[in-house]
Amino acid sequence: MEEKKGTPRGGGEGASRVGGEAEDTSLSAQIAAQEPFERRPVLDTGDLEVAVPVARTDQQRAGDAKIDRMGTASTLKLLLEFSIPAVFGVLVQTLYNVIDAVYVGAAVGENGLAATTVANPAMTFMVAVAMLVGVGGNALAAIKLGERKKRVAERVLGNSFVLLVGAGVVAWIVGLAALDPILRASGADDAVLPHARAFMTVIIAGCPLQFVAFGMNNFIRTAGHPNRALGSMLVGTGANIVLGYLFIIVLDGGMTGAGLATVCSWALSAAFVMQFFLKKGSSMPLRREALGIKWRVALRICALGVAPSVMELGFAVSNMIMNNLLLSYGASDPLGSDGALAVMRVLSAVGMFTIMPSMGIAMGAQPIIGYNYGARKFGRMKRTLGQGILLGIAITTPLWLTVLFLPDMYAHLFSLPEAYLDATAWALIAYLVFIPILPVALIGSNYFDATGQALKATLLTLTRQILFFIPLLLASPHVLPLVLPWTPLQSLFFAPSISDITSTLLVVAFLAAEWRRLRKLEAREALEAPVAS
Repeated sequence: MEEKKGTPRGGGEGASRVGGEAEDTSLSAQIAAQEPFERRPVLDTGDLEVAVPVARTDQQRAGDAKIDRMGTASTLKLLLEFSIPAVFGVLVQTLYNVIDAVYVGAAVGENGLAATTVANPAMTFMVAVAMLVGVGGNALAAIKLGERKKRVAERVLGNSFVLLVGAGVVAWIVGLAALDPILRASGADDAVLPHARAFMTVIIAGCPLQFVAFGMNNFIRTAGHPNRALGSMLVGTGANIVLGYLFIIVLDGGMTGAGLATVCSWALSAAFVMQFFLKKGSSMPLRREALGIKWRVALRICALGVAPSVMELGFAVSNMIMNNLLLSYGASDPLGSDGALAVMRVLSAVGMFTIMPSMGIAMGAQPIIGYNYGARKFGRMKRTLGQGILLGIAITTPLWLTVLFLPDMYAHLFSLPEAYLDATAWALIAYLVFIPILPVALIGSNYFDATGQALKATLLTLTRQILFFIPLLLASPHVLPLVLPWTPLQSLFFAPSISDITSTLLVVAFLAAEWRRLRKLEAREALEAPVAS
């Protein structure tokens, strides 16, 4: 009754293929198809499964159907259903970043905006840790669901939860102990440091809440409930906007108030997320027996989460380097060091607003691609990827056009001094000039993570965030002023755009090789089908 480990779709002895689709006719599969039975793990690792009796409610069967439709329904319909809530959610969250900057700019001034800029690397590091577990676990769970190994997916969910909580506690302890050196390394001077410290002291204390809210939310989408995943994002973001106004503007809480508003919103979002997994009849329940750490599962989760985590860590490292370069080149520029940091805060907020739709589409596509990879439905994978990239370009381009033609509108939103507005408008165009092509890089590189190709996904992320971007940051202020009528500071703002081009070209090359690999797999499947049947 045992299945061979690693066989696609639970196949092995007794597996046959009809019409090119794999069909498992093993005894355990036949028994598991009969109610009230389901597949459960035999070993602690959860990789070998057998059918055992268990009661199945109508609600649970409906939940299973929501998951299984990822392998049968229209890929475009699924992509829109999963991506639109994700895009809307990340846009709302990014909009909050813009609103938060407006609150801070109005209440605290340019030092407050500079403080949020130097706090970005530490906050990005927090997101990177949450992505290591949350995104990696979600990718593994989607593949296992496609292989019809639901209990293994639940083991992944339980291990991910424990890892997220543990990592949050460690980040809290380490972050508070090393806060001032981290902020100094991120570019905080004596004027900015007190504001940044007040903000990050509260933020770091909320690490465990953020890790659970962000990391576990991904699994809701994989369980077939994209609108519920959106709900958790809206709850947190809506609370953040309201509480931010209350704590920063009304109560004059300054940077501490900004931190409190954010942590309270994480708490509400975490509670909303966990209610989904703990409620009776959940399609992907958080079971007590799944909480025991199995190190092979945990290591696989982290391996698949390395690529998105490295991407965020790359953001953190490059932000620290960027901030220090802004201080250096800003000191010899009419903007000044603090002015350069304040302008960069605007660029970061608007930049995230334009690229977040592509990130949302990548989030929506990941469970669909992962499920069909586990089910060996390669055509559906390719369609989902192509449709996702086209959708990303279609959404990003209009947002980019508003930046290109209305940069002054964004520059005025952040209550910057009048002397900074022209420089901010110019920097916005330079910083975001090639944004329309970025969906290819973001969604394309995410494909490799969704299909369990951790090494390729990590390599693409490393080249974009480390091997390309950082050298460009260091070289641009020296090279570009030699060929263009720009100052070193202006050249620094243009470096990310050059990185966008190089990283996109590399992803295209990897996808071309992947297309050839998939054609070989499809040809092999077609040849094996008549023999097996």
